[in-house]
Amino acid sequence: MAPFHAPYPAGPAAQVDVYTTWNKVWQCGGVGQCGTCIVEVKEGAELLSERTAVEKKKLSGKPESWRLACQTLVGDGEKSGAVTVATKPQ
Repeated sequence: MAPFHAPYPAGPAAQVDVYTTWNKVWQCGGVGQCGTCIVEVKEGAELLSERTAVEKKKLSGKPESWRLACQTLVGDGEKSGAVTVATKPQ
């Protein structure tokens, strides 16, 4: 699948969810149980939140570039750049 690319500007803006609200609702509710939202971060990992405890457990043994989109936030209000992710990594 083609990577998703999103620029993120620095500033006091709130953090941005990688996984949208309705996708969270229709799957596991965004609590990281189902794993249907696994993405591979191709660019901009430094702009993402740290892996949560749920991600560490669910993605144990998987590459560090894999994240659960429902658990990942973009931005800390200080850095700017772009994040590119690919869905359904193999």
